Amino acid sequence: MIKLFEGERVVYEIRRHWYVLVVESLFLALFLFIPWLIFLGLDIAGFHLSIKEVSLFFFVALIWLFVTWITFMVIWTNYYLDVWIVTNKRIIDIEQYGLFSRDVSEFRLDRIQDVTIEVKGILPTLLHFGNIHVQTAGETHKFIIKNVPKPYRVRDVLIKEHDRAVVESRNKDGH
Repeated sequence: MIKLFEGERVVYEIRRHWYVLVVESLFLALFLFIPWLIFLGLDIAGFHLSIKEVSLFFFVALIWLFVTWITFMVIWTNYYLDVWIVTNKRIIDIEQYGLFSRDVSEFRLDRIQDVTIEVKGILPTLLHFGNIHVQTAGETHKFIIKNVPKPYRVRDVLIKEHDRAVVESRNKDGH
């Protein structure tokens, strides 16, 4: 998957806040109950289904459940594989867009120019999550990771590792 250079070690892994997974999953959980609500509604309305019709209904409901479960697993996989890996030399940004679609970007820590934290709203403030924007030297592209738990702690780690990388780079170059 990700190859580390000689002497490189992982310092921090950053994933989106658990709240994002819960919100996406709760929406999906509502779909789990649709067949059962239809069945209950038919029973309350007085429709009497034959054994054959009930069996067919339960078969369709199980297929519905299976498709919903697969959809949840895709959501969880995208959540889990969407990650920033901070090493002692670089940041690796892995953005998972689907089961078979992924973007991997990386930049050296000594190239960081600016780290900005964005926390908008009452829920992100109370649950301590927000967006981190990292601007690199010579790049017009901003690296953004959304819905990061404890963004201020992550910013501190990034700045500490950036400062260490700059000092290490200067010592290596003999300045």
